[in-house]
Amino acid sequence: MIWYKEKNNDDIIVSTRIRLARNLANYPFPNAMTSEQMRQASREIENSILNSNSTLSKSFKTYYIKETSDVDKQVLTEKHLISPDLLKKQEASVMISDDDSMSIMLMEEDHIRLQIILGGYKLDEAYETASRVDDVIDESLKYAFDKEFGYLTSCPTNTGTGLRASVMMHLPALTMTNNISRIISSASNFGIAVRGLYGEGSKAYGNLYQISNQITLGLSEKEIIEKVKNIVNQIAEHERDARKKLSENNKDYLEDRFYRAYGTLKYARSLSSQEAKTLLSDIIMGKNMEILKDINSNLIELMILAEPASIENKAGKRLTPDERDKMRAEMIRNNI
Repeated sequence: MIWYKEKNNDDIIVSTRIRLARNLANYPFPNAMTSEQMRQASREIENSILNSNSTLSKSFKTYYIKETSDVDKQVLTEKHLISPDLLKKQEASVMISDDDSMSIMLMEEDHIRLQIILGGYKLDEAYETASRVDDVIDESLKYAFDKEFGYLTSCPTNTGTGLRASVMMHLPALTMTNNISRIISSASNFGIAVRGLYGEGSKAYGNLYQISNQITLGLSEKEIIEKVKNIVNQIAEHERDARKKLSENNKDYLEDRFYRAYGTLKYARSLSSQEAKTLLSDIIMGKNMEILKDINSNLIELMILAEPASIENKAGKRLTPDERDKMRAEMIRNNI
């Protein structure tokens, strides 16, 4: 099941992602490959999975970037199944599992970007799954690996384990109290990056932040995951403390803000993507703090489905910005 549909009882942690970067030993890195080399390497990787004896062999649908519509490509990005960088590579492709929990990007920055994304706080479970898939590929293909440096990658910051462990967190109280900058700075001192909704270079619309390791060399996979867990747990505790203080000192303000957000979403006839995320974030916080009651909608799912390409995909045609805003408002009204 795709991550935003999974039942999640955590009021702060939204999803978990494990990503492994790998390259084949007998090819140059993607930025130095010819189109034919990219196609050949992609075929070898696909065959290593689809022709394996594992249960993975019949679990994927492959999307070839140059054959996929712009709307479909953007929908995959909005669902976090592919990276924005993959869209820049005409010979790139992605294998996505039937349940949307796994995506294997081919010919992005590295030959293989294997990603497991799950709803909730499941770093260990996600890593175990990624490791099993990694072993399946490794059985028939030779990775670029050095005894001293580990897995070799196009960008030196991924060399070593090639592992990025990340957790998406909803941090409205820390943002509201202007403490998020301090949290970001503090995490950076421990080799942890705090980024926006779509990773590096993106903004934290909807108060959604991705927390991930910056260091892949010199630590084992287990050590990296434990470090991320430690920081995530600390940030979650700071968020809970910030919510408690807001509730004690500014309850009238919070109630007014949350009910205004609810009223806008319930009755608005036009909503921009950014406005929808901001208001849905308030509703999520109000629901989690038990100020807003009787809201049973999956609000994170609404936030993702309210993205521009997802709206156009639902409509089945290209829309003007005004048409998207009207359809977004209608979709949210019908689901709040």
